Amino acid sequence: MDFDFKFLLQALYGAVKGIPVTLEIALLPVLYGTLIGIPIALLRFFGVKVVSPVFKWAVTAIRGIPVILLLLVFYLTIAGTYDKLMEVLRLPFTFKNLNKVSIVIAALTFAATAYLSEIYRGSLASIRKGQFDAASSVGMTKVQALYRVVIPQAIPVALPMLSNVVIGMLKAAALASFVSVVDVLNGALIEATVNYKYFEAYVAAALVYWAMAVIIERIFIVVEKRTGRKIRASANTGGLSLFAVNRNEGVNAT
Repeated sequence: MDFDFKFLLQALYGAVKGIPVTLEIALLPVLYGTLIGIPIALLRFFGVKVVSPVFKWAVTAIRGIPVILLLLVFYLTIAGTYDKLMEVLRLPFTFKNLNKVSIVIAALTFAATAYLSEIYRGSLASIRKGQFDAASSVGMTKVQALYRVVIPQAIPVALPMLSNVVIGMLKAAALASFVSVVDVLNGALIEATVNYKYFEAYVAAALVYWAMAVIIERIFIVVEKRTGRKIRASANTGGLSLFAVNRNEGVNAT
């Protein structure tokens, strides 16, 4: 089999056109998952009765379900109920006109929330409990200690794992091709429908995914380094320290 480099470039062009959709599918679930996951992480971190155990088991269950299965469940459920719901609400919408990207984003948000809530909970748990006592000794409430002391220290801990989730969502976005969304993978495969050179199309899509993953990883490395430098600089000036509070008293406890 001869590898067609000329067609590879054509497939690359088709794949590149799907980058905006792929980034939308990959990044929005991370954003929504963060907005939902942080409250869940806080509830579990503080061990809120009843609610905390429920979220613990829910997160464990969701993390154990393959993403493709979540996507198919969401797609089939919405496909089977959407038209009936629109009829009940007397709205002129049908499933055929529904943007399938929204279904993929909803499914990936469900998965991302489980992963991210666990990451944020673990990052908060990595900070020593004595930080709250130290903050309380200088008159801070638990909420103030959380967002002024604990969270700034938890962010650098969470960043490497957050990077892995973003890259994982980027790869999971390829599943959108199963529901006829034209993303990077489908963009490359569409080019191959004429001459059936699917191998070159898959290689083209792989190259684009690899490039995006490398760029995202480098961005997180830069952010992680800058965040670490800011925390160290604040510690050296007495502004943050290992728990530090920027008060007139200039208290610095570790």
